[in-house]
Amino acid sequence: MQTNQLSKLAIVFTSLLTIPITSHAKPWLDTGNMRLRHELQLLSDADLLDVPLTTWPLSSEDIKSHLKQPLNSVDYTYQQAINDINKQLSIQDFSVSGNFRSKELLVRDFSGNGREKSILSYRGDWSTSKVDVRLNASIADKSAHPSDRTFRLDESYISTSLKKWRFTAGLQSRWWGPSWDGSLILSNNARPIPSLSFENIKSNPFKSKYLRWSGPTKLHLFIGQLESKRAVPNTKLIGARFAFKPSKSLEVGLHRSIQWGGKGQDNSFSNFIKTIISKRSDPKENQRIGSVRGNQIAGADFRWKLPITAKNSYALYGQFIAEDRNEDSLLLGDISVLLGGSTSGYSKKLNGSWRTYIEATDTSASTITNDRERNNITYNHSTYKDGYRHQGVSMGHGIDSDSRMISIGTMLSRDNGDFWRVWAKHAKLNEDGKGINPIAPNGKQWSAIGLSLDKKFNKNIRLNLGTQFISEKDTGKKRHNDMEISTGFSFSF
Repeated sequence: MQTNQLSKLAIVFTSLLTIPITSHAKPWLDTGNMRLRHELQLLSDADLLDVPLTTWPLSSEDIKSHLKQPLNSVDYTYQQAINDINKQLSIQDFSVSGNFRSKELLVRDFSGNGREKSILSYRGDWSTSKVDVRLNASIADKSAHPSDRTFRLDESYISTSLKKWRFTAGLQSRWWGPSWDGSLILSNNARPIPSLSFENIKSNPFKSKYLRWSGPTKLHLFIGQLESKRAVPNTKLIGARFAFKPSKSLEVGLHRSIQWGGKGQDNSFSNFIKTIISKRSDPKENQRIGSVRGNQIAGADFRWKLPITAKNSYALYGQFIAEDRNEDSLLLGDISVLLGGSTSGYSKKLNGSWRTYIEATDTSASTITNDRERNNITYNHSTYKDGYRHQGVSMGHGIDSDSRMISIGTMLSRDNGDFWRVWAKHAKLNEDGKGINPIAPNGKQWSAIGLSLDKKFNKNIRLNLGTQFISEKDTGKKRHNDMEISTGFSFSF
């Protein structure tokens, strides 16, 4: 976003500080809160919450209206999670937070931590009966990208509802999919872009007898604009996701994103419609107007709670994306895949709920069919030469293109408010050492083992500490080992 745009937004948000605060809850549960996401999924697997949970940010009103109480009120397995979620839903506060680390994280996860070495933020939420406003002003280390700025308004927004729908303008991070360590289609790996979004507030089933089988549904649409300093300046990013639960144990998501328009491209409405319906561009037309009909990605994901009768819950999940459509066919080609599994439960000995997961990801194209050259396709494009990236950072999975990663993670949410995480990851990044992959331009082997604690100090203050051992070897160079540490705080008032 340009400096003058930031200035205008700052003026708008500053003027909104005078809005009288009401008792309305904030409209969104944001990406990045690992503990909250774990507890929501825990309740969903216990049949205490029947809403789609793979399209973030989540509607607070949707969660609040569908959250059930356990039949046994003394069952601490779920009561603590319900209490935590109710607190998150009711928070209407101001806060100051900061995070500091010895080194930026190369590969990030749902927590969103580690984009920069240091960041200090102030957040305020305001609501009236018609409008919800979030001002999140941050000062952070600036990256090497020419469009980056030290002052940021990431996660700020203005939102309003109209009957069953909510409209939002701002800079919100999104995470689409069931995985924990990366999403192939859209994640919070890159900073959010300025966008307009539209979605249904409550995920109630369709009333039509022909569509009722789909169960609770969530539709999310947005259009945003990428930075000006790129190969095609001011490229638009359009996204659509439809998630539904045909049964309490199964959630399915269908998604699509398009990089379209920008300087030097055909920005007409007719071309926009042709792009949306995936009408192939005419080579003669391309020569005349010097444009293409977008860089498109489409795919699907699922999460299935296995029908295993046991104290703990078990689930399988997966996701795929396809960069292009096969020639003269409706079938998708150039497929990348993510597969994972998880188990979760409650431990009286540890006084908290826990979750363990394992994921395997391959961002080389044609993972399944292997019927063509695999590399230099996913997240890349011949016209949009910066690829599916914002300020040089992948908007999909953090390992970027032509890479493979396997990861294991465990988390423990204790009843006293402490949240522990342990993880191990191993990746081969940019395997052929060619093409565009900003985190490994020449190829890299990368491994990490980490531990973090997010500790509740009192009802207003949380502290977090983390450490990660990194071992990496760039192609043609010696292996390098390093120990990273991080610390942070949040103070609400």
